[in-house]
Amino acid sequence: MMYDYCVIGGGIVGMATAMSILKQRPGASMLVLEKEFGLARHQTGHNSGVIHSGIYYEPGSLKADLCRRGAQATKDFCSEHGIPVTTQGKLLVATDDRDAARMADLVQRAAANQIEAVPVSASELREMEPHVEGVAALLVPATGSVDYTLVSQAMATAIRKDSPANTFPSRRASSRSSTHTARCSTSAATRRRILPSAHARS
Repeated sequence: MMYDYCVIGGGIVGMATAMSILKQRPGASMLVLEKEFGLARHQTGHNSGVIHSGIYYEPGSLKADLCRRGAQATKDFCSEHGIPVTTQGKLLVATDDRDAARMADLVQRAAANQIEAVPVSASELREMEPHVEGVAALLVPATGSVDYTLVSQAMATAIRKDSPANTFPSRRASSRSSTHTARCSTSAATRRRILPSAHARS
């Protein structure tokens, strides 16, 4: 078979890459190769699932911008596809006066990054988290968590709707490229990618 694009890896990075390509090239054919018999079987499916707020990043930096926009994009995607998101917030705890002094800087950084951050006193911290000891804290309400395996699966569904896409559980054995084509040989079969063809061909 001939495909316009081939993405190797069925984790969230591979799924997001495939989705992005198809948004930029509507109607293109897509092949996703994954060595496991399912998506998100490695790092994507074995992490904390946190949707980070980006409070620590330098204001105006690319990291801060991407983290803020990425968090919102993740929540929007989950809402669109019916994926549960828990927005439990995060407590940053100061264990001594030196840590507490740093909290003021984090409040300013949060404001510059357009992230809500609420100062919490020691007594309020005890009420919120009785088993946590600290002299002060900072509550970041926007921090949430999600099952990124479900996100990857929803991405795969979206990819299949946008393209005559196929996903093959197969280990990539080797690849060769020339000016116009790339040939990918796997343990299951040999797949080719060609540009700028619009549809997969035998």
